[in-house]
Amino acid sequence: MSEPALPAWARDDAFPTRPNTSKFGVVDSSKMSRSFESLDELKAHLEVGKGRLDWIWTPEDDQLVAPEEVPKLAGTLKKRRLNFAAEDEAYARRTAPLTGIAVLCGFYCFFNGISPFDFPGIQFLVLTIFGFLYFTARPWWEARKGRDAAKLLTRDQIGDQVPEARFELWMENQRTPFSVLFLVLVVLVGGAQFATPGLGISEAGLVKTRYLAGENWRIFTAAFLHGNLIHFILNMSALWYLGRRVEILARWPHLAGAFFLSIIGAGWATVSWLPNQTSVGVSGVVCGLLGFLLVFETLHRPLVPRPARRRLAGILVSLIVIGTLGFKFVDNAAHLGGLVTGAAYAFVVFPRSSSPHRPLILKRDFAIGGIGIFLIAASAIGAIFMMLMRGS
Repeated sequence: MSEPALPAWARDDAFPTRPNTSKFGVVDSSKMSRSFESLDELKAHLEVGKGRLDWIWTPEDDQLVAPEEVPKLAGTLKKRRLNFAAEDEAYARRTAPLTGIAVLCGFYCFFNGISPFDFPGIQFLVLTIFGFLYFTARPWWEARKGRDAAKLLTRDQIGDQVPEARFELWMENQRTPFSVLFLVLVVLVGGAQFATPGLGISEAGLVKTRYLAGENWRIFTAAFLHGNLIHFILNMSALWYLGRRVEILARWPHLAGAFFLSIIGAGWATVSWLPNQTSVGVSGVVCGLLGFLLVFETLHRPLVPRPARRRLAGILVSLIVIGTLGFKFVDNAAHLGGLVTGAAYAFVVFPRSSSPHRPLILKRDFAIGGIGIFLIAASAIGAIFMMLMRGS
């Protein structure tokens, strides 16, 4: 039986029932399972196995469990993390010469007014810095974190990692159809923008002079367009992570509400503070969802383990760094407008709660969500229509 006083990810029925094919086994991130007849076989597999694990099963549990829930595996998991840390560190060492040279080239182009690959010098410099951070600094940092985490993997301390492990596994295995829907809309608009090169931003972007001249609809259509492929990929990955988190924890009506209101908040902010700069991109919405989660998870502390909440602070710091490095071409006004709008929405809608349960969805929430989805879809379809109509 499930314990009603526990959050959804901590209950007995949060994970599927274990298979009866063997005493021990694992389920990896691709949902492929492997069976073992002894604990030693399971340990041997874990020590050399690759990739992230989803669940394991043992004779003591009726359901699948997180690996951290089995104290006897503490030493094995420690070796596994140390192996992964060594691989990350080796990868960072291999990429360091290339990314380091790229950054030096970026500085050279910036100070000499060179625009390689049609990128302005400052943009090229920031891209090389991002490359260094992602391909060298990130794996180095992951290696360091892996070693630090491995130190805590003893039989006495491994239990402290169980809440975060269960929460992350539970999150990764929840269905989020509305997050998928919104990503599909962004992809469809991106396809139309690709099919009509040179027309997307001019016909559906937030061209401030045309917006102020009466084309108010641009504040909605511009959110679905992007300046380049890198801009698109970065926003899509962030939207997928944060959108799923909002949909799972606060439910789909509030994802739709925060999404649409963040479009408005980001658009108004960039029009007010950067009236001469054309704006496109869903990053204002991304910041809005981040602001929403920062407030929502603070108001519902028992629902999310503290280590998982800290990741949002890390994302916020990353946005600040990106905005600082790329202040000449990053729309910080839209980012701030979206962040404040999403945070304000969560603060107004949700009271502080000591309950570990996700909030109930009220009739008004369904109304907000339904209207939000309609307006979001209409904005995306409007962007496609404006581009294709002019392109034909």
